[in-house]
Amino acid sequence: MAGMRLMKGKYFIRMWTNGKEKIFPTGTDSLKDAEKVLRRIQKRELEIKQKLISEIDELKNRTTIKDGIKYFEKNIAKERNLQASTVYTYGLAMSDFRESFKSVQFFDDLDKKDYTVLVNYLQNHYNNTTVNIRMRSIRVMLNYLFEKDMIEKIPFRIRQIKIDQSLPKFITPDEMDRIYQQVNDEILSAIFRVYEATGMRLSELKNSHREGEYILVEKSKNRRQRIIPIPAERILDYDLAIQSDLSPSRISHIFSDICIKAGLKGKTLHCLRHTFALRKLIETNNISLVKELLGHSSVQVTEIYTQFPKSYLKQIFEQRQINKETNINQRTEA
Repeated sequence: MAGMRLMKGKYFIRMWTNGKEKIFPTGTDSLKDAEKVLRRIQKRELEIKQKLISEIDELKNRTTIKDGIKYFEKNIAKERNLQASTVYTYGLAMSDFRESFKSVQFFDDLDKKDYTVLVNYLQNHYNNTTVNIRMRSIRVMLNYLFEKDMIEKIPFRIRQIKIDQSLPKFITPDEMDRIYQQVNDEILSAIFRVYEATGMRLSELKNSHREGEYILVEKSKNRRQRIIPIPAERILDYDLAIQSDLSPSRISHIFSDICIKAGLKGKTLHCLRHTFALRKLIETNNISLVKELLGHSSVQVTEIYTQFPKSYLKQIFEQRQINKETNINQRTEA
């Protein structure tokens, strides 16, 4: 039964629920007034205890943001056989989600208005392309926890930020010359030449092997194997590149730094993939073949390269080839 306790000159009501003591202030230092409060509580003690027990049970079943994310990160990779790069991307998004709501403890404390908080946080730290990548990962996490009954509802609907469509950035032959002039390492040169000649994604080099004059990519973005022909003059480069201990992210950072040294701003290693696609589109005039070489999920994805006028691309790439042949002939005649 509820009792009374004097603490620091004030009377408090003591009640035991599930083996734990609960303290309620009476708000008075008068014993007579405190006893009146005690009698009122004793008359409703069973009701109060049942309410407390219900609140405790509800609290136990609520998923904290910390525990929900921990559960997601622990299980999602194994259940869906995700690649390491995808798991890494999810990890970055989870870190941002926690930081966005660091003052919120439980998922069910979030609602529609908190979506703005998340968007503002991400846009203050990243460009819109990265924001969308983070958003997609967060959407996966929320859907996963909902499917697992870890949360009763999805607090808000994730929407992609609208981005102005820009043409894919490629690297001209002259720009490639400037890049290679900045490279003094034989292995790095080989790595860059392989990406230029095959159009592989950054992570695919480490997940590939050579069979004669073909590269077999074992793990691609859409989880399909694909075969890419490699020019004979690049086979030695591939055999050297595949032995490198450099991580994909390190290769990417080095390439970006070299581009800056070469006076090329805004160019990344992924530009080599775009360059490969445009060259192949000119050479083959077959968008379906280019789609297969790139490992795209559909031709619609590849169609972004058709926005360039063919005459413009021929002017950039084919003219360079003519110049090279002219130079070779001149040296031969000399």
